[in-house]
Amino acid sequence: MDIFKICIIAIISVIIILTIKPYMQNMATMVAIVGGVIIFILIIPTLEQVLASILDIVSIMDIGIENIGIILKIIGISYICEFSSQICTDAGENAIASKIELGGKVLIMVISMPIINKLLGLITSLMP
Repeated sequence: MDIFKICIIAIISVIIILTIKPYMQNMATMVAIVGGVIIFILIIPTLEQVLASILDIVSIMDIGIENIGIILKIIGISYICEFSSQICTDAGENAIASKIELGGKVLIMVISMPIINKLLGLITSLMP
């Protein structure tokens, strides 16, 4: 199972970080980043399976593929921003981490505008 690989990599990374952190702070940060990237790479095939399942659902139901595309972009932006923000926080750069989070929120708002417009149009059409 992939979760065992992920947990083993995480535990090994933490042990290495705790061992070298008092002596080499910069190297400990690099180990944290590399461990996080390896875990992210291990997760990618699972995300591909989720994407395939979502596309199967879209083909069965009458949901516009453009709406699903927008939702997938939003999910992708949130995951990437969260991952990047956590790396910055681990490196002690909280200000940059908060800017990444703000940028992600703005991008999500911009990308979601077509869905918001459709929703507002639907609400307006239901009003007398």
